[in-house]
Amino acid sequence: MKKSIILIFIMTSALAYSHSFVMSLYVPLAGSRPSFYQTGIISDYLTEQAESAFEVGVIFQPSIYFTIDKLHYIVLGADFGWYRDTFQFQEFIHEFDSIITGLSLEWRPSIFQIGIGGGVKFPLSGKYSRGNNYTLLDYKALSSRFNNLVIPYVKLYTGVNFFLVSLSFYANFDIPTIQIKNNLASLGEGYKYIGKLASVDIGAQIGVHLPIIEFGKKSDYYDIRNRIKR
Repeated sequence: MKKSIILIFIMTSALAYSHSFVMSLYVPLAGSRPSFYQTGIISDYLTEQAESAFEVGVIFQPSIYFTIDKLHYIVLGADFGWYRDTFQFQEFIHEFDSIITGLSLEWRPSIFQIGIGGGVKFPLSGKYSRGNNYTLLDYKALSSRFNNLVIPYVKLYTGVNFFLVSLSFYANFDIPTIQIKNNLASLGEGYKYIGKLASVDIGAQIGVHLPIIEFGKKSDYYDIRNRIKR
């Protein structure tokens, strides 16, 4: 009960002193390079077989803009959406379609933006491929093949934001948590080795931003946007 009261107080305070609430839609496009960890140590043999793969997602982000001064903001956002992770090696490919949840903190001087984010992806379905053959996997099948069916991530990004549209470049790090179970070699080369999957993703994301609610005194964010329209 005490924690709930504190949380409500923090949220109320944040809204009282913020200047705008914005809903954003992001489409990240990335190239991914996987790695493979065994007993907490990167496996040179499997990592050398890693290949680059394409990844894509759709992310909704409600965010609160805190005005520091004219054209200078701090942005706190919550991420929710869908993301496809691809861990591609020479002999096999693991794909995961996940629900992504996370938080981001962004510094926005003028039209520029620099931010950091992190969260967790929860795989709900996937696909295992080897050559021209593939197997579609639902959540039950994934659970039978992997331990720790979550993918924590950390993300760094920078770019430009023109109030309603933004373009940013980012580096994303998938932390090695999701683990292939033991005694699954009969399922194929991709299950022969027990270990954890990780990756580094480099990409760009396009954002569309819709201001919803303004709090407190009139925000410079809206003043500048209205001047542009004129």
